[in-house]
Amino acid sequence: MKNELTPLGQQFIASLTHSRAIAAEKNKVDTSAEKVHVVGGGGTIVAAYEQFRNAAEYTEEHLLLQRAIRRYYKRLFLSQDRNQLAHSAEELIVELTLAGYLANDSIPHKLLSTIDSLATVYFDAHVQLQLQNNTHFKEAWTLDVLSVRVEDTLHDLTDENIFAQLCFDHFISTIDMNTLTKDTNTSDAEPALFVAIHRSLLRSGDATIRTALLDRYRQTPETLESYVAVNHQIDQLFDADTTDKLMRIVTRRGAPLRVFRHMLSDQENVDSLLQSQANFLSSFEAQTNKEYESIAHRINRGIIKSVIFLIITKVIIGLAIEVPYDYAVHGGIILLPLIINLLFPPLYMILLRLTLVLPGYANTAALVDRIDAIFYGQPAQYLTRKRGGRFGVAFNIVYAAIIIGVFGLVSWWLISLGFSFLHLLIFFVFLSTASFLGFRLSRMVREIEVVDADQNGITFVRDVLYMPFVVVGRWISEKYAKVNIVATVLDLVIELPLKTVLRLVRQWGAFISNKKDEL
Repeated sequence: MKNELTPLGQQFIASLTHSRAIAAEKNKVDTSAEKVHVVGGGGTIVAAYEQFRNAAEYTEEHLLLQRAIRRYYKRLFLSQDRNQLAHSAEELIVELTLAGYLANDSIPHKLLSTIDSLATVYFDAHVQLQLQNNTHFKEAWTLDVLSVRVEDTLHDLTDENIFAQLCFDHFISTIDMNTLTKDTNTSDAEPALFVAIHRSLLRSGDATIRTALLDRYRQTPETLESYVAVNHQIDQLFDADTTDKLMRIVTRRGAPLRVFRHMLSDQENVDSLLQSQANFLSSFEAQTNKEYESIAHRINRGIIKSVIFLIITKVIIGLAIEVPYDYAVHGGIILLPLIINLLFPPLYMILLRLTLVLPGYANTAALVDRIDAIFYGQPAQYLTRKRGGRFGVAFNIVYAAIIIGVFGLVSWWLISLGFSFLHLLIFFVFLSTASFLGFRLSRMVREIEVVDADQNGITFVRDVLYMPFVVVGRWISEKYAKVNIVATVLDLVIELPLKTVLRLVRQWGAFISNKKDEL
């Protein structure tokens, strides 16, 4: 029996059609506009460095452009040269093009003045907040937001915003807020749900989420006092229990919407497909199968990136800490711990890949049923009370004992191989990091599962042995992300001098070209 589109589906089609009509008109204008053309050497060097730099940071791919923009403006903010900043957009486009983030001749010249204006606005706010000696001031309030604003100027993200609103409208009407009020304060429930959707379904970084919330609250640096107050609230919202609780719900219930998001980007006729229930569901099923293939490819690529990240980090730490320690304490390099610490974590990650299995047809059918309910039926209500609450103290005691036992047995084995305390510490840091990276990759599979996968002996043993390292690895990853010593060293030792020299070379080339024209 044919069902009609729900009001949610109708509103989505209206928003999508309207935004794409506006985007089409804008593209017509941009097509005929003069573009920034990048000429000059150094592109191969810059692109190679960016690949190396991104491997050392291990950032989500869709955030790489944003992070590159942020690094560029951080260098300019440190120089405190407002005049240079007010005319910096063209150099930014040159850097991003040489690094491979932008296609040459793709950015209209008219956008440069917009980007320069954004840069000065956020730089002025940055300087004012520093002069105020605000102890709670964070660079995220200015640098992060500026990087997102500039990225939005370079790429149209309207479809992403419409998708986020669709998800928000869906979950706000299906999450049981009465259950939520029993456990926590709901005054920030709606903005917390917004954060949860961005983190779980759009994989947005905090910079993107902060900027989107500032837009919802209509806050700009021109009204600095209220801008600061709202940023304080956003900082608290990021760490709120309500946000964590809602994120668990969205993560577990968001599988059909994740597939739909990729369908939205892969197919331009989604709005017309939605008009026919049969056609849409058939296309959605095909998209789901395509998603399985994409996930397998992304996992393999993620394993490679993780291995490169672990090797780069290990070599730097080995040269800076492990080798000097061996010479100072033992009078020479202890080869076995050095080799094990270098090779075991990457090999361990490759073995973890063998345990990741993609969902089957039962999961596909369940995904189709759920997207059908969202657009043509009545979605089920989602309870927010944690199922984990039924597990008693005994389970937690056993879990703690397993963690202690696993770490203890591994330590005993490594000590018998000649490991010292420092060697042990480095081994556990890298093994835990590798476990957490592997766990993050396994979430790609779990995020499109609506049918629980069967536990077999291999996966049960894997979970028991590697979950303690995942817990520690998550803690290490959170601390490392705040400092990221390797990325900081690369920025100061390589990126700053490299890009400064290449900029001077380009300026010298322009000077010589100008002299030729004068002859």
